[in-house]
Amino acid sequence: AATSSSTQTLTYDNNIAVSGGVCVLYPYTFVYGNNGLIQNNSAGNLQNWVGADANQNNVSATKVVKGMPLRGGTTSPAGLFWSTDQLTRVTYAPQQVGTSTVYWRYDIISSQSSILSSQSVIEYDGIYYWCGVDRFLMYNGVVKEIPNAMNQNYFFDNLNYSQRQKVWATKVPRFGEIWWFYPKGDSDECNDVIIFNTREQTW
Repeated sequence: AATSSSTQTLTYDNNIAVSGGVCVLYPYTFVYGNNGLIQNNSAGNLQNWVGADANQNNVSATKVVKGMPLRGGTTSPAGLFWSTDQLTRVTYAPQQVGTSTVYWRYDIISSQSSILSSQSVIEYDGIYYWCGVDRFLMYNGVVKEIPNAMNQNYFFDNLNYSQRQKVWATKVPRFGEIWWFYPKGDSDECNDVIIFNTREQTW
């Protein structure tokens, strides 16, 4: 970089700071966080975040809180990224634009989504399930609400929202179940659970 008095060599700082988290869409590592940030390194090289296939994008106005790998088919690798009000799909899809190559495609799947907790997302047989702030949702190519006429109001009326980030999900494949553990009432820790049976489509 030329200055009025001398020439300086500037070195790019590879220290990546994130507030949301990290996920791997092999051979790429993705970081995400505030202001809709999604950023990835150059393939297989954690020391290179400025290569041709490295990228940085702000996909929404709100924080990205969760990223998970997605089967990308012919455009593998691919991933899903949840921000507080949006679901975005990222796919590796190189295409020539003028004299340069654009490597990544960002598709907004839904801008009317929500997420209760970053740990409330779980993948079951290629379908993604999670808690929104007022309903349960799934993604199987499109975002859909999971109908719950049995205990949805009970769950949201008794959830301790001040501890919502502690809500977490696990699956019991033998019985086809997804369990969401949550802090009920004034509890600061998870002390109750709500269960969805994927086979019977019932709660």
